[in-house]
Amino acid sequence: MKRRALVCLILAVIFVVTIAGGAIAAEKKEYNFVFIVKSMQFPFFLNMIDGAEEAVKLLPNVNLKCIGPETPYSVEEQIQLVEQAIIDGVDAILIAPADSRGIVPAIERANAAGILVATPNTKAYGGKVLTWTGVDNYRVGYDLGTALCEALSGKGDVLLIEGTPGNSTSEERVEGYKDAFKKYPEINLLDSQPADFNREKGMRLMENWLQRYKKIDAVGSINKDMTMGAVEAAKLVGRDKEMIHITFDVDNDALDALENGDILATGAQNERSQVALAMFSSYLALNGYKVPAEQYLALSLVFKDDVPKYR
Repeated sequence: MKRRALVCLILAVIFVVTIAGGAIAAEKKEYNFVFIVKSMQFPFFLNMIDGAEEAVKLLPNVNLKCIGPETPYSVEEQIQLVEQAIIDGVDAILIAPADSRGIVPAIERANAAGILVATPNTKAYGGKVLTWTGVDNYRVGYDLGTALCEALSGKGDVLLIEGTPGNSTSEERVEGYKDAFKKYPEINLLDSQPADFNREKGMRLMENWLQRYKKIDAVGSINKDMTMGAVEAAKLVGRDKEMIHITFDVDNDALDALENGDILATGAQNERSQVALAMFSSYLALNGYKVPAEQYLALSLVFKDDVPKYR
């Protein structure tokens, strides 16, 4: 499956570059795309928007609007944004759902209006979706969990910070983490709780855990923002040196934490390529081309020695 998706990605890129160079006479019709993220405050989604705005320059006759909820991870606001896009008569809606189930009615309304829907980064659990583009989130959790267990030589008391319940990226990564832990009989999962991909909530959750548990060997997390909150909480009580942190996503904040030794490893998911591929796929579909329903991008584990590659 992944090999086929990679071939499709390569063909899509070749197609886009070709039409941008004028070798194929593109139809004169203008297309209007809207890209709806989960948050306009979080660096990860701002980076996705930046990737979308750069990628759209490769597509002839495509106008792009990037928007998101005022309240981070508000599916209710995302639904309102989808409904406005339907009223505006856009040609394609690209959306990273804040709630994989909660967004389904809005997708179904877009379907009824004849508007293409693609879901970069996060899957929707219903409606007709042209394509999903992203990393294998189960594999993300499994690889991060395995790295955590190996760093502890297969023995220790660990905690897991989840994302938002009902969000596909969170549920799949958590499942992967827990399956990795099962391979190591001497890994003791003390607790696993959600912090909604939020730094402050990650900090509060860690504060509670620090009061409850006298010994913590490692903290796994499914996103960097929650991890940075947890690191801050541990530092405030002088317990940061007793545990390692494994997390996900790469930005300057994460790279600084790797260099400083605050986290042991993180994962890179190529979020800019996720939205670019969703945009290219939507353009292809609007011009009569078939695209795969799922398209996977590679996951990379990032350690301190890898920081220069990502600066």
